[in-house]
Amino acid sequence: MAKSKKITIGNFNQIIIRNIVIILVLTLIGALSAGLYARHKRITFFTAESSVILNIKVTQTDYKNAAMMAEKGMMHSYEEILNNQETMKKAKKYLPANLRKNYSDGQLASAVSINSAPDSLVLKITARTTQENDSVKIANAVAEAAQTQLPKYSPNNSNVRILTRATRDNVSAKTTPSVKKYVVLGAALGLLVGMIFSFSITTWKSI
Repeated sequence: MAKSKKITIGNFNQIIIRNIVIILVLTLIGALSAGLYARHKRITFFTAESSVILNIKVTQTDYKNAAMMAEKGMMHSYEEILNNQETMKKAKKYLPANLRKNYSDGQLASAVSINSAPDSLVLKITARTTQENDSVKIANAVAEAAQTQLPKYSPNNSNVRILTRATRDNVSAKTTPSVKKYVVLGAALGLLVGMIFSFSITTWKSI
């Protein structure tokens, strides 16, 4: 008949200390590993914005109100038109020669997003790339292209003018992934693994 192991207060304290050390070590390893991974993978994106507005040519009040309603009904269509391949081809012509080589029509479309506010004739053009200057140039190039592309589809032959141009002064930057968030996540994972590991060792040795 096997003899059961007698656990003394001293042994119990040793087990607790050992388990705490294991948990702390694995928590630290998890936090450091996740932090180093995030630091290696992080990248900074720069976002620049320009905007255009539709100018309705009609002067008579009754017709102008109807024209405004018609244009507002077209805003979501204009968003899609500005982000299609034809507009991107036009926009490339307004880019400096060195940037034209770096971006295909598809890459430009991926870098650009178009949005309009409800009950507004303003279209906001946002360009997001890994280069500050590229984002500014692309946002402004699409705004230039909008002046020639959108009037083709306007039910009122409205013209388009640039309301605001992107500048390097108003570019926003965001770095991802967040090192802090990864450190916290890695520490939590390391803590969980440490608890499971220490519990498994304690259970195995007590058998």
